[in-house]
Amino acid sequence: MYRVNIHERMGPKAIGTVCLWLFAILLMAQPVLAGLVIKRMSRETLPNGQIEQEELTSWLQDNRVKTLSKDGDIVILDLAKGNIIMIDPARKEYSVTPLKKMISSVEQGIKQLREQFNALSPEQRAMVEKMMGIPKAGAGSSLKLKDTGKTGTIAGYPAHNYVILKDGKPVADYWVSGRLRDAILKEIDKSKMDAFEQAMNRIASQAMPFGSPETQEMLKIEKEIQKHGEILKKVQKLDTGGDRLSIVISVKAASIPASEFQVPADYKKIRNPAADMSGVFSGGHGAR
Repeated sequence: MYRVNIHERMGPKAIGTVCLWLFAILLMAQPVLAGLVIKRMSRETLPNGQIEQEELTSWLQDNRVKTLSKDGDIVILDLAKGNIIMIDPARKEYSVTPLKKMISSVEQGIKQLREQFNALSPEQRAMVEKMMGIPKAGAGSSLKLKDTGKTGTIAGYPAHNYVILKDGKPVADYWVSGRLRDAILKEIDKSKMDAFEQAMNRIASQAMPFGSPETQEMLKIEKEIQKHGEILKKVQKLDTGGDRLSIVISVKAASIPASEFQVPADYKKIRNPAADMSGVFSGGHGAR
């Protein structure tokens, strides 16, 4: 996962950052009534062999999820109030944005980006696709889900293994836990989480990359996998030759004080640039 800088204008990379942050929060929503502290590691191996890695720590309780990155940035997802709070401790600043507004803004930004992408010449599009690692549609390719029957334990939770096959070859590997899913429903309101998850899947299908049919098919299959439990580990092979890993490395029950989800009193409230992306991709700066 990557750092969210709430002071930067939203560009294509920043859109992906917001989406990834939101996905990180969603995937870490694994609480029980006493509250949980969860650590997740994300790692991406690039084609040149370079490895990008980050650990995220999350506190979860009473329909609230607080996530801290290694860089110190904090995001609080408050499903009870329907807000997302982004905190920059280094600047002692924070912003509060309604989730519906944030999601609508991200979708609008992706729409503008796609319009610009579609307006490019074939040569320009090919260049962008190569730079961004956007896969070309494979004729006759198909994705299928396979239950391997394998079981194991990850972060203290029993897990079951599934793989996604493309033309008969594995392209994604999942370990899921039904026990962890049951724990979620004790703390997170199912209807609120379902609505949030649906919005995230919709954004991902549009943004990664630009609503490609294969990406949408992958997300559809992943949704089927999630019916069997929460994803504890996921390894996905990338078209660029590398791979991407996301794994829960620890889950600890804890009594979390309400102050953990509150912004310090001496922090300054600012407007979140991500809340209004109109004009960003057409050369404007959006509303101030």
